Amino acid sequence: MKYLLPVLAVAAALVAIPAAAARTSAPPTISSGKLTVAFGDPAPGFWTGKVRGSTVSNPRGYEVDLAQAIARKLGLTPNWVYAPWTGLFAPGTKKFDIAFEEATITAQRKKTVDFTSSYLNANQGVLVSNKAAVPKTLADLRGMTLCAQADTTGLDWILNQLKPASKPLTYPTTTAAYQAVQIGRCEAFVLDVPLVSLEKKARTARYGPVAGQIITHEQYGGVLQKSSKLTAQVNSALKALTADGTVGKLQKKWFNLDFSKIPVIK
Repeated sequence: MKYLLPVLAVAAALVAIPAAAARTSAPPTISSGKLTVAFGDPAPGFWTGKVRGSTVSNPRGYEVDLAQAIARKLGLTPNWVYAPWTGLFAPGTKKFDIAFEEATITAQRKKTVDFTSSYLNANQGVLVSNKAAVPKTLADLRGMTLCAQADTTGLDWILNQLKPASKPLTYPTTTAAYQAVQIGRCEAFVLDVPLVSLEKKARTARYGPVAGQIITHEQYGGVLQKSSKLTAQVNSALKALTADGTVGKLQKKWFNLDFSKIPVIK
């Protein structure tokens, strides 16, 4: 009997291993084994690719690589979809597990969606039309024909902080706002400085300069369904990717710009 007990103990341990494994649940995603990742308007450096309806193909960029790294940490395969900015913060069921759309984390937005921890810090930036004078001060900016994208912190800053002489032009997409700057309908576009800086870098001749940045201390977070059971797991993966230097390496790879060197408009 003294030899039987260890054998029984080993057998019990072998039985316990599959039982414990069975209790480890897969990440709670829309499609089993997949992480459905949504992108919005293409943005140089952050993501570019082809959009057809709700389908995204051949995406490339910082947010793409970051999503892939998170998916690997969770043991999932990424699946790319398009989700328009205009409905990103609307309450209700999402058709994605997580969206990376350069979305600033705010208390108001957190009432209807979950956010991951920050994956990039940002301020507001000012992209000027080729047809306009470059503003040197906030007083100069206040007198210009401004534009902004709907439901953005840039628009909120214009309306509640800058309070310009005339109402800003508002567009549903960044694409439409950039076009307004190009044709001179809008003299200055107020949007996150990483976005306008990388747009200017990608299409230099279409715009005047990035006149400067306004210090707003914003942070980008991935957007998830409100009270998503996936949020904690994504945050754990993002924390590990930040700690091991992956996030910093991806930012250097895709941006190659020091946003802190852009002058501050006061």
